[in-house]
Amino acid sequence: MFKKMLSFILASIAVVSVGVLSACTDTASNVYTYVIDASYTEYVVMGTSADYPPYEWPLEVDGKTTIVGLDIEIAKYIAAALGKNLKVVNKGFDFLIEDLEAGKVDFVMAGMTPTEERALKVDFSPVYYESIQVVLVRDVDVATYTSAAALNIATVKVGAQLGAIQQELAEATFPIAQRQYIQQIPDLVVRLIDGQLDAVIMEKAVADGYVANHEELGIATFPIGDPEGGSAVAVQKGDADLLAAVNAVIATLIANGTISTIVADAIALNESTAE
Repeated sequence: MFKKMLSFILASIAVVSVGVLSACTDTASNVYTYVIDASYTEYVVMGTSADYPPYEWPLEVDGKTTIVGLDIEIAKYIAAALGKNLKVVNKGFDFLIEDLEAGKVDFVMAGMTPTEERALKVDFSPVYYESIQVVLVRDVDVATYTSAAALNIATVKVGAQLGAIQQELAEATFPIAQRQYIQQIPDLVVRLIDGQLDAVIMEKAVADGYVANHEELGIATFPIGDPEGGSAVAVQKGDADLLAAVNAVIATLIANGTISTIVADAIALNESTAE
């Protein structure tokens, strides 16, 4: 019965661009609401860290700041399948799993990689978007930093997002280098451009956006991390019903190609609106 209802909902909302569903800021500056259907009386709450384009980032739309990105668009489909509107709570990445465990949010989408350590605390959907990790550097340094060993020296400063998989990669790959962990990705990029950092580890989709908008940046040519990594939805441990609903939505969106369109649109939006 659920699958039939899900198919009907997806078919119904597929004819409308999900991106045009209305959104507004709640009374709390970090809470955003998206009205999927005016007849829905409840909200499902998503936790995210909106500093990670094309996954999620703040953007002014019609004079109001909202959060956009591929995770937001996929979350709208999840909300619609549940017959609820969507509420998004924006916090630091390192708080997301804690908030999920505490029941402050129903699920988390933040370009989050499922790891064994995280899976002890939350349950994950299948990966909905595969993306490899890369090392972002200044373009003039691409020819210098051609291997992990070239960065793994005591005078080099490597940055990564606090609490993210990239922090673990920094510790494992560059144990000799100086390492800085900061909550917000844009702050890391500013420090890289200013010369306070020599390299920043991030997902390729995110790094591509910065390279497209900052000619002084480039991507190091050597591989890092798991080449088959990706992002998944996290739900509270043991919430089998919500996980089943999320998994069904993701399976449908992958099968009909909608996720590919969502990703392409989010990347294009990021490149067209970045300063």
